[in-house]
Amino acid sequence: MIILLNKNSHVHLIGIGGVSMSGIAEILAERGYKVSGSDLKESKYLELLEKYDVDLFIGHAASNIEGADLIVKTSAIPANNPEIKAAKMKGLKIVKRAEMLAYLMKDKKTIAVAGTHGKTTVTAMLAAIFKRAKMDPAVMVGGFLKELNGNIADGKGDYFITEADESDGSFLYFDPYLLLLNNLELDHPDFYQDLDQFMNIFKRFADKNDKQSILLYNRDDKNLNSLFENRKKSLSFSLQKGEFTARDIEYDKFKSSFAFYHQNNLLAQMELSVPGEYNLYNALGAAAAAYSLNIEIEAIKSALKDFSGVGRRFELKGRIKNSQVDLVDDYAHHPTEIKELLKTVKNMDYKKIRVVFQPHRYSRTWKFMDEFSASFSDADQVYLTDIFSASEKNNHQISLTDFAASITENSNVECQHLADFDEIADKLLAESEAGDIILCVGAGDITELSDLILKKD
Repeated sequence: MIILLNKNSHVHLIGIGGVSMSGIAEILAERGYKVSGSDLKESKYLELLEKYDVDLFIGHAASNIEGADLIVKTSAIPANNPEIKAAKMKGLKIVKRAEMLAYLMKDKKTIAVAGTHGKTTVTAMLAAIFKRAKMDPAVMVGGFLKELNGNIADGKGDYFITEADESDGSFLYFDPYLLLLNNLELDHPDFYQDLDQFMNIFKRFADKNDKQSILLYNRDDKNLNSLFENRKKSLSFSLQKGEFTARDIEYDKFKSSFAFYHQNNLLAQMELSVPGEYNLYNALGAAAAAYSLNIEIEAIKSALKDFSGVGRRFELKGRIKNSQVDLVDDYAHHPTEIKELLKTVKNMDYKKIRVVFQPHRYSRTWKFMDEFSASFSDADQVYLTDIFSASEKNNHQISLTDFAASITENSNVECQHLADFDEIADKLLAESEAGDIILCVGAGDITELSDLILKKD
């Protein structure tokens, strides 16, 4: 890692409106660096930067990088971006966000949370636990966390808690003190050819610092178990067979509880204020990690009981139609995530589950088309929006009419493709009835639909 900054350095971030990039900008500004950045549109995370002296540009242009000493970019920024081209012409160093973050936290013990699903929630749970234990951690989480009033904390304690993003392999810049692996399933087909390649990058990550680091993994996940079951220096969590286990599990609509065991020793009765089995796994992993780092069990227990979730992770946006219909926003954008989400909601006794799904990236939609089409069997109605491209081109010539038809057939649910958010909002307001739930699902700008529904109600 070769990043040299002095107190007068000017750092420019391309894609500054993203959740992690805005967080990096906030840390840099807090530490007194000159900061600027650009993005294609306004975002709520840009609003968090308004209290700092940060030069913000909407739109990308070569002139935006004037005076910069270092460029930070996301993996979504293409090589032909005008700011990237200008930086190369000037001979400026260009680094990825993970490399910059690793540099900023190089003096701390990194707790890295990795895996295909649940990274944001587990990271947020750990942040809540460490703050409750008065450990003052540095934190980078991929969503809005009320305990931080944002997504970042530049704490003065010994630990740095972060999501480790596998999407482009850049998590290899981190040297984790503790690596928590929640699950492992193929994703990001734009970058990884197959599951073997995907699993290999996680093994490389686990092997990076294996002499000093703690590896904690979900033993119930078959892919993680195949990688690490014979690894001597590791810890595992499981509903039945790990060093850490959850027993006597009970689910109650938006809540759940379990007995938290280490080996066969009962540590505490845990109560959660977030729903579903997937959140139980998230909490079990977070509790196991915290206990392994000698956090007091009472801090773990109380923080998890008070934890109410992260923005866009089963976020109740409001109640509409005279408070008779729940409106929920969720980031699920992988077939397994959608199945788990709907399985959880199915157990909540709603009259009808109405889903609006916005696919994310053409490459992911194409790769998982069959799996997506069979993921909505617990829904009663599905609207399919246009694909959120995330700067990708539709090289696969995907027909959304055909995709909707395959969802109807394979999930046995009425599915219709509609491109216009206004039309979808009007239809849902007309069709929904008392006792229903509306889920706005996806990783793109689908959250704007829930805001629109609230406005029209």
